[in-house]
Amino acid sequence: MQPDNINYPETCRKDSIQGRVIITFVVEKDGSISSAEVVKSVHEKLDTEALRVINAMPKWKPGKQRGKVVRVEYAIPVKFKLDGSPYLTVPKRPNKNF
Repeated sequence: MQPDNINYPETCRKDSIQGRVIITFVVEKDGSISSAEVVKSVHEKLDTEALRVINAMPKWKPGKQRGKVVRVEYAIPVKFKLDGSPYLTVPKRPNKNF
């Protein structure tokens, strides 16, 4: 998925800094995003942009376990690559249920 709202920080572009920032977050029972944090950093500015994009996402469909709505933790890589557009990959399955 290549969201239009990821902005490659200009200083990182000029310094040829690229890589994959991994963000974990929780999808709450109401579908909102909480507890977003960087678990694999590349550069402070790329990390900040990846967090901004994750926190700006619309509500998700909440997870279910045995018919009940549950909190779910996800990990998403946000890839910043100079020869292409930055993008994030949305996982098909959750990492953990809370």
